[in-house]
Amino acid sequence: MPDPFLKRAEAIKKTLLAMESEAPDEDLFALGYMIPQIELVQEMAQYEPLEVTAEDFDVTYRQWLETTFMEDGMESDDRQRIDELWQSAISRTS
Repeated sequence: MPDPFLKRAEAIKKTLLAMESEAPDEDLFALGYMIPQIELVQEMAQYEPLEVTAEDFDVTYRQWLETTFMEDGMESDDRQRIDELWQSAISRTS
């Protein structure tokens, strides 16, 4: 049985990579920040594959980003752009 958490992570990653390939220069930092976080979430998340949904990845990833923003001292403008791009990625992947 496929793991919906990992399947969603891979779908989102594909979307972000596609967005990066067509992004204006001002979005490259945000997308470059977001993409490697997906693999970190995949590695660090603890869950039961039979009890997880695809949407659980979205929630876990968003929480992960909030933590990394704090750790990295991310500026509010960058946070806002990452939030906007995240919403766009969700819309494009769903």
